[in-house]
Amino acid sequence: MGAGLGGPPPPTAAPPNPPPATASPPGHDRPAREGTSRQTPEQASPIADLPDPLRGSGRNPAAGRAGTPDPAGTPGSADLGGALGAAEGPPLPRPPRLISRATARALTAEGEVAELLAQLVDTQPVTGGLVHRPSPDDPAPEVVAALGRVGTPADALSFPLDPTQDSLGEVLLWPDPALPGHLGQQGAVDAERVELVARWMALALGGGDMRQAEERRIGMLSFLAEASDLLAGSLELEHTLAMLAHLPVPRMGQWCAVYLRRDDGIPILSAVAHAEEAAEPMLTSAATDPDGLLMAAVRGAGTTPVRQVATPDGPVLVSVLRARRRVVGMVAVGRAEGTFAADEADLLADLARRAAFAVDNARLYSRQVELADGLQAGLRPPVLPRIPGLDLGAAYGAARSAGLDVGGDFFDLMPGPEGWMVAIGDVCGKGAEAATVTGVARAVLRLLNGQATPVGQILVDLNRTLRDTATAYPHGQPRFCTLATASLGQPSADGVRLTLHLAGHPQPVVLRADGEASYVGVPGTLLGVLDDDEVAFPSVDVALLPGDTLVLYTDGVVEARAGRELLGEQRLLAAVGECVGLSAQGIADRVRGAADKFAGGNLRDDVAIVVVRVPGRP
Repeated sequence: MGAGLGGPPPPTAAPPNPPPATASPPGHDRPAREGTSRQTPEQASPIADLPDPLRGSGRNPAAGRAGTPDPAGTPGSADLGGALGAAEGPPLPRPPRLISRATARALTAEGEVAELLAQLVDTQPVTGGLVHRPSPDDPAPEVVAALGRVGTPADALSFPLDPTQDSLGEVLLWPDPALPGHLGQQGAVDAERVELVARWMALALGGGDMRQAEERRIGMLSFLAEASDLLAGSLELEHTLAMLAHLPVPRMGQWCAVYLRRDDGIPILSAVAHAEEAAEPMLTSAATDPDGLLMAAVRGAGTTPVRQVATPDGPVLVSVLRARRRVVGMVAVGRAEGTFAADEADLLADLARRAAFAVDNARLYSRQVELADGLQAGLRPPVLPRIPGLDLGAAYGAARSAGLDVGGDFFDLMPGPEGWMVAIGDVCGKGAEAATVTGVARAVLRLLNGQATPVGQILVDLNRTLRDTATAYPHGQPRFCTLATASLGQPSADGVRLTLHLAGHPQPVVLRADGEASYVGVPGTLLGVLDDDEVAFPSVDVALLPGDTLVLYTDGVVEARAGRELLGEQRLLAAVGECVGLSAQGIADRVRGAADKFAGGNLRDDVAIVVVRVPGRP
């Protein structure tokens, strides 16, 4: 860069014997200041061999530099001429002041401008110089560099950094009539060379501004990418709203408030964040004030992507959260003073666009979870009935991978003219079709059991119903079902007798009072697959004595998986055998816990457990 400042060859009217153009920056074709002597070509050293930008500058080290105030407070106001004139000894040679390319690359834009200004002050008959430019945040201009003794702008020579753009700034030089200047005139400044250096300053500042703008843009893009990843990683509405409130703080503003819009259009505060956590209660109060300025700004947001509102407490940016052609909420970001730049408003608008879909997805997911939970709860009784002489317990566990799918495991306890019937079943698959089959099975069982229909005939009718309704499913695929029923007799002091029917369902476990556990029942045919003349549902009578227990379960228990290994029937018998003395509910919870523990907390299928226990004698 130093070699590029040499400028055009000196005019023909310049004094004789000028130094070579390649060895002199602008303005070195004049006599040196007081206290220095002009260097002859024989004394000059090659410019390319000057690695140190300050070597041979001829400037007193104590002289003022850019940004160094004098005792009076003026930046760089040291008297260079006086300092050099007071030096003792013979005059020092004064080679050109240049900076190496490596040093120039290491300087900031302001540092490079300061070095260029130092060259001007060195080579022109001036007492000092100053470079300033308009400030985006302050009506007063921003001083980029200052050197030497400066006075009032009215006494200075002004050179725009770029003649085509006055808004870039200008160079001010205060001439010194006591010094010889351009073309031998006292105090005459070489305007052509100053304009050349001013253009170099403009390029340096322009490049610095471009670098800063690019760094700012990259930072904003990185922020948006990180925010998108965080928002996309959550489907919980409250967590998503809290994350959205904290993302802009403190990067964009001092505080943030997130509102959700109700169906009637009224905004409801959902999350807040403040740079000072202790101030969040006060922010919440201000954000929910129906007569406050913040609420008025949020209500007036309309459909405008982003708008800036001035309030007594500082500027506020309000952006609309719009997803799927509807407004789902608003986000407001504020700071104590100043204003928001245009790129900050664009950044909030981009963040709001990404957050709107995350918030809407989380809200839709929450609604689907509520719907799935409601459907799932309808597949089993809300509370277990009280049957005199019996102790009942039940447990249910949803697969961890179930998500929004409704499981097909169900159980019910139904009264009838001839006593209670316990039923537990499992429909293949998940989702709406499985829930439909489950609803049909429970309705048929309750209806026919209430009419005192024999259980064998109930299972035949249910098999026909499920088979005939297979064509009603969207894909025309039948949904088979397994079912186990236990028809209970009247409990007495000697226990209770029951009749088991298994329709493709796993065999129940009987736990005797002495701790012996065994499987009971004869497997029958799946429901909803074969014709009526191909099915069989054998029955088995079982007597439960005082202290005995019947454990019915779905296949998710024995199919709990740890790697490639299943819980299996033997481990289930061992788990049930350890439940002697527990209540019916305690046994149900213990069996469910055994399956969940074996699977490492990652059940791959739903599990349902129903326990019927005859209390022991006192």
